Amino acid sequence: MTSNLKKSLFVSLAALGFIAAAGTATAQSANAKSYARVTSNQKMTSAPTSRNVNFTGSNALYTKAGTLRGAKKVASTTTVRKLANSKNSQNNIRAYRVATTNRGSVYYKVVTYDGAYRGWIYGGKVQSVFGGGVTSFDTFKNQNLSSLTDTQQKATYKIASPGTANDGKTVTYKQPAWTQYKVGRAITDSSPYANNTFKIDQVGTRTREGDQWVHITDTGNANSPANGWILYSGLKQAEAPIADNAIQINLVDPNNNNKVIKSITVTRDGAKKGTNFGYNDNGNWTISMSDRASLLNQIRDALNGTS
Repeated sequence: MTSNLKKSLFVSLAALGFIAAAGTATAQSANAKSYARVTSNQKMTSAPTSRNVNFTGSNALYTKAGTLRGAKKVASTTTVRKLANSKNSQNNIRAYRVATTNRGSVYYKVVTYDGAYRGWIYGGKVQSVFGGGVTSFDTFKNQNLSSLTDTQQKATYKIASPGTANDGKTVTYKQPAWTQYKVGRAITDSSPYANNTFKIDQVGTRTREGDQWVHITDTGNANSPANGWILYSGLKQAEAPIADNAIQINLVDPNNNNKVIKSITVTRDGAKKGTNFGYNDNGNWTISMSDRASLLNQIRDALNGTS
């Protein structure tokens, strides 16, 4: 009697243990997360300029497609929104790989121009159209030359501060700075071109900063290495050439003869290049009283308001 009771209890407990284990396994199977898998991952081959994008702010950036096992967040939606609204072109973004998952989702691998952020972001359901967390973006807006004044179009220019600074104003660029991925300077030192004159043949603005860039071409060499893009604020108008029947007088700072305060141009009808403006009076060079009066009047007018 006792033996049968013990045996019955043992069988009952064993059966209960089996049921509990089965229940646990079923629960684990039901709660296990289902991960997607990549069915295609390839380099994008469309024109690089067509792959400039901006974040929409709706999706975060991950080390791999966000629905894959082991995906880690590179940038939150808060961060990508800040990048999307940035006023700095170094935060422009280029897409360079595209992947699809077995669920039909498209993901793009992207990088900011400065390299600070790189990762995968959801891009919608169609490879041929940017969607989801990214959208097409024009980094630079070309404008018609007529957006410049007639004087600006006709003028010749020099680089205002020749040197080596990579500041948008000192050297020229193959494209306006940071508007195309890994497209940099045309020259790294503009000092050899300090005396060269240039004409503006293209103009536009960077989308993020809204600053004006112009493309310049050397008036003496259409194939000059210095031809390229530069901030308009980095140029100064070159002095107009002096006519053959005129002389130019520079009015300089008495404490620094290299600093020109104002310049005046005196024209004489019938004069030829190389002839003297004044005359020799018994070994002394001088000018007529009428010329003196005219020059003094022009000098007074030019220096008016200059202290």
